[in-house]
Amino acid sequence: MEAPARKTPRFWIAMQPSIIRLYKVAGLVALTAILVGLIGFLIVNIFYFFDHTWVRPVALSPNHAKVVEATNQLTAVRSKASELSAERLDLEAQLAAIDLTITRDDKIIADGAGYDAPKTAEAWLVHDRVEQARLDKQIQTAHKAPLKARVDSLGLIIKDQEALLHRVEQSPYLRATNANVTLAFVPYQNLRNVKLGTKLYGCSWGLLLCHVVGKVTATIDGEVENIHPHDESVQRGIMVEIDLSTPSAAGETVLFAGSKPLWLF
Repeated sequence: MEAPARKTPRFWIAMQPSIIRLYKVAGLVALTAILVGLIGFLIVNIFYFFDHTWVRPVALSPNHAKVVEATNQLTAVRSKASELSAERLDLEAQLAAIDLTITRDDKIIADGAGYDAPKTAEAWLVHDRVEQARLDKQIQTAHKAPLKARVDSLGLIIKDQEALLHRVEQSPYLRATNANVTLAFVPYQNLRNVKLGTKLYGCSWGLLLCHVVGKVTATIDGEVENIHPHDESVQRGIMVEIDLSTPSAAGETVLFAGSKPLWLF
């Protein structure tokens, strides 16, 4: 005899339409997520292809390479300035000694007036002293000219060195040794959109939910390199100092200058 056919429980028969609907909903959700992801990927790539407002924040700390470099530079500049000042003081002392020697020689020459044709031994001694004084005065005068030129040259060099020292001391990299300082990298192609006072926007979700987080306060001389926030290509540009009203924005990968990246969002 054949075994009786197994009947499908009524419960599963009743659940099949619901299960099929769940599969359809799950498939629709998955396709929607893929579509949204694809659209988002295209939007981001197209945006960064045309965008010229992005900047990259850089939070400085005492151990940051640029801070250490600036500290070493300050030490070197101060040391050089001290060496130049010491050299100028030494040369000025030599000039003062030469002036004293010339003054002494002038006195000897003046006191020996009238002994140009000596006839006595004493007169010959005075005559010799006068001739030696005249020769010494010529030598000292010859030495004085290059020393004076060197002192004048050192004065100009020291002036330049003091200006350099002032610039180095004003560097935000040095201020980062004692306070929190945040800079931002601006590639050359974005410089036209970044000026003093330009507002900076940070976004909570990609390019969406953006708000003002700070502004640009100063530009820093010197070319630097950094990485593009999207394609990670190496970019050339400059650094600007920024003032953040939202301190956490210093840890963002990218900020936008002048306006929200997608305007309304």
